Amino acid sequence: MTNADASQTSVRKIISVENREEMEMLKKTLVSQDVCIIKELPLVNGFLCEYMGEKSIEGVNRGLDSKILVEEDLEFRLCDRWDFFFPGYSFFPFWPEPIQPKTPLLPKKGLQNVDWGLKRIGAPQVWDKLKERRVGIGIIDTGINYHHPDLKDNVREGVSTLDGVESFLDDYGHGTHVAGIIGASSKYGKTGINPYVDIYAVKAFNKKGSGTMSDIIEGLDWLMNKPVNIINMSFSTSETNSTLERAMQAAYERGVLIVAAAGNDGGRVNYPARFPSVLAVSATDENDKLGEFSSSGPEVNFCAPGVDINSTWLGSGYAIKSGTSFAAPHITGAAADLLNCYGLMTIPQVVGMLARGAVKIQGLSREQQGAGMVELPRIIR
Repeated sequence: MTNADASQTSVRKIISVENREEMEMLKKTLVSQDVCIIKELPLVNGFLCEYMGEKSIEGVNRGLDSKILVEEDLEFRLCDRWDFFFPGYSFFPFWPEPIQPKTPLLPKKGLQNVDWGLKRIGAPQVWDKLKERRVGIGIIDTGINYHHPDLKDNVREGVSTLDGVESFLDDYGHGTHVAGIIGASSKYGKTGINPYVDIYAVKAFNKKGSGTMSDIIEGLDWLMNKPVNIINMSFSTSETNSTLERAMQAAYERGVLIVAAAGNDGGRVNYPARFPSVLAVSATDENDKLGEFSSSGPEVNFCAPGVDINSTWLGSGYAIKSGTSFAAPHITGAAADLLNCYGLMTIPQVVGMLARGAVKIQGLSREQQGAGMVELPRIIR
């Protein structure tokens, strides 16, 4: 490609400034340079922009006190692996009616419908100790099947940050599976770790399971204006930049705990889980062995069940899935239990209590399991 061709190539970048007070000046300057602003990203003091070649933004710094930051709109993938699906009826593509919280439903008979992962962390043993105190959970994913009988009572609100997609209805299944692990509520279907959650869903991943940093940050910003205590991120990328780190840090500084999948490439912990402001979760199987796909490293905070996990899916169905995608919501649900039982806490307090309830798994290294496997009966009595 020649220099002339490069100057005529349309590129998308996230352009931001350090000081929020300069966002309006940045916006005016971008417009004056014929830069197309696709969406505002106030959480990082910036904009997702499209322009023709690098020369289009050469004059943007003029008139600004702080230096502008121009970074890639990174691509992310879900941390899942395809397994088995048990179909139910088809879902209906319409917007849900406003939902009022109902008394959570626990399994009618025994624990035959409870997945092994919930049993492994002792979730059923503390169900009778949970209070009727709602805990706000944000899930940035493929949306949620808000018609599923096991989820419909706990889904409060949602938004799609995808271009041209208005509904947050899940058309992939991944976000629905994650939501079921955390907060399903049903006598005859599945019950999640904490059936007293209010779920706020962000659809930032498309039906192919891919998403962009700008859509994720827009969703994170939306969640910052909702009564959310914890956010689950079951996705990752091997790349990073300062804009992504600033977004995660902004949530941390507002007291919102982010729990993320460590990654599925079997190598180092991916982003955003690798950031210090985020809890990284690796995946184990029913024999307490590390999932052969699970990423690991010194950034891992906890391990959790993530192999052959049965949870809610599209329609009224269920699916057995594997991946660190499904380990992370076990820790999200466990943290929700703590907030339900003991009330609001700081992030260090929540993480400290989770660590006190964790047991070391024999045969796993510190980099594979972090503090270990959280067992809820050890910290909720």
